[in-house]
Amino acid sequence: MDICLITAPTVAEFGDLAEITSESVVQAASEPQLGILGLAAVLEARGDAPRIADLNRTYLGYSQSVGRSQLSEFTEFAAQAIAANNTSLYGFSSICSSYPLTIRIAKTLKALRPESTILLGGPQASVVDMQTLAAFPFVDLVLRGEAEHTLPQLMNQLEGERRLDQVPGLTYRLDSHPHRNANASVIEDLDALPSPAYHLTGELHGADRASLELGRGCPFACTFCSTNDFFRRNFRLRSPERVLRDMRLIAAEYSIRDFELVHDMFTVDYRRVAAFCEAMIASGDQFTWSCSARTDRINEELLDLMARAGCRGIFFGVEAGSQRMQEIIDKHLDPKRAEDVIDATERAGIGSTVSLIMGFPEEKWEDLRQTIRIFMHSVRCPKSHPQLNLLAPLAETPLHSKHRNELVLEELCSGMSHQGRSNNDEDLQLIRTYPEIFPNFYAIPTPHLDRGSLLELREFALMGAARFRWLLTAIDQNTTGMLAFFLQWRKFRRQKRPELAGFELRHYYRTDTFQEDFPSFVRSHEAGSAPTVEALLDFEDTLRRAASAEQRTSPAGDLVVSGTALRRSDKPLRKKRVSVIELSYDIQSIVDSLKLRSSPVWERGPHFYVTREVSAGIDRLDRVSDWMADLLRLCNGRRRIEEIVPRLSVNLPEVKASLRKYVCMRLLVAAHAEKLIDIFRSASVAKTHCDRVRSQRNHSVAHETHG
Repeated sequence: MDICLITAPTVAEFGDLAEITSESVVQAASEPQLGILGLAAVLEARGDAPRIADLNRTYLGYSQSVGRSQLSEFTEFAAQAIAANNTSLYGFSSICSSYPLTIRIAKTLKALRPESTILLGGPQASVVDMQTLAAFPFVDLVLRGEAEHTLPQLMNQLEGERRLDQVPGLTYRLDSHPHRNANASVIEDLDALPSPAYHLTGELHGADRASLELGRGCPFACTFCSTNDFFRRNFRLRSPERVLRDMRLIAAEYSIRDFELVHDMFTVDYRRVAAFCEAMIASGDQFTWSCSARTDRINEELLDLMARAGCRGIFFGVEAGSQRMQEIIDKHLDPKRAEDVIDATERAGIGSTVSLIMGFPEEKWEDLRQTIRIFMHSVRCPKSHPQLNLLAPLAETPLHSKHRNELVLEELCSGMSHQGRSNNDEDLQLIRTYPEIFPNFYAIPTPHLDRGSLLELREFALMGAARFRWLLTAIDQNTTGMLAFFLQWRKFRRQKRPELAGFELRHYYRTDTFQEDFPSFVRSHEAGSAPTVEALLDFEDTLRRAASAEQRTSPAGDLVVSGTALRRSDKPLRKKRVSVIELSYDIQSIVDSLKLRSSPVWERGPHFYVTREVSAGIDRLDRVSDWMADLLRLCNGRRRIEEIVPRLSVNLPEVKASLRKYVCMRLLVAAHAEKLIDIFRSASVAKTHCDRVRSQRNHSVAHETHG
């Protein structure tokens, strides 16, 4: 039986071209969806030839070709692209954030292919299956939960007797009314499942990392989490041998050696984690990987073992900073222990992502203050990256069941899924009409907290940490805490820019205007007089001046590959976003003191640094010698190396005159290798050189022939 599997459109909510082309959105769009790839592999093993329609790729291509004004027509475009796969069964994956769009595409597709069967699956459809079939007659079937075993059973029935009552986990219509069969059994032996069908899509070609499923099921029961609805609480892991086999296959096929191991709760069983790490070490393959963990199911000894086994990142779902909220949401973590584990992870050389949630209906200002304390604890650790989400009532979770009659629809209700700057009107109509199907777009009232403050706190915290990490840390350590400071900042911001609200306020925190407003406010605040804060404000000013004063002229010619011998006529140019700054103190000493919560050692005197871009809008700072700083200032794309060397030599009085040219050339080679500069070579010079080499070679050949 022919089948087309359709991925969930995880990035289609972004309608602004700047958002669509941003690094984070492009990265999210390029990540393979393991559920679809796993089902495709099962079908291939059955002898089928499944096709995959990647809606993320479709959306990126469409949005960049038509522009923002026509994005509302994407539903029709996507449905036509899917219908081009002329099959009898179309299977949609679903997640909560894009479920309205999935429903609309399914409706349009059914109109184009009325004889086909529309099947929904995935986390969202699984929990709102009955409501979906009752509301949308164009949806024929919903296959709930893990479907590697049940999808082939369904296809057998559709091809044969159509005894739909024989398919576990299936929801269908019986006498025009939704009917659900009993749940299918969980898949105990994950090793028996085939490897994801990466070959059916192009995501891994040229990729730096790949995702692999490590296991399924979480034994815990947090009130806000929907994991147990899909995988249930049956905790399972794939064997180390099977994971290693898939890693080796991917490394051989795609030259990828870094992996995201997907499992909500890898570290539940210490012994099995240790066994996995020992197998990774014994293999000698030196793969690197990341995983998820709870802070109460990991310790320093295990972290050290994980680091030696190649672990480079851990996702910690801490969620709440107060013990009171930990008990209310049934998470039951010790917040102090969470901070200790973040520190231990940092010492082990492993990066961490620390997820926090605010906006619980029982939450009070003191609870929020403690959550922001953990957020700032993560900010203080360079390898740690905090997340701050607004609560979303996910369908059929205990939280949703308790508060389903209280939900309110607001702009920017949730931060637990990505949200673009504007909502689609047709999506909003569905969301308003069917709150039981789309509850994650709603908010639960927070009687003890001001929701406007929560909305802005999220944007301030995330963008502040991204753009002013160490300034925020210094402020936090010189005030009564970041939450109180934020409320003062918000009062200032509302006076200065009262017109901002909703999506426009969210956008403000991503602009240069925020980067200008915030330091100005800090200087007027009492925290601005603290020595470390004052030094970091000066540092921010120096960075901005360097960026605004940057003058780059891209010369004509071809780029020279690093390692190629340089020529006198080559023209060096600082790479984009590489700026040279000079400070009267050691900024690294200040950062180190903030990490350790100690007083900095004020080493006065000139200190030179270069900035370099590590991601969109985010720069890294590296200290360089005064020699390298002088060189980089000269590399403006207009001067040839033969002009730079004598200018730089003047600034090297401590070097013997006979060695200065050599030192200058070594500095140029090092700057090129470190990707601080590009080297341009004019095409005419390159051609002259090639002609000279060719002439010499011909002369040698002629000499040998006549000889």
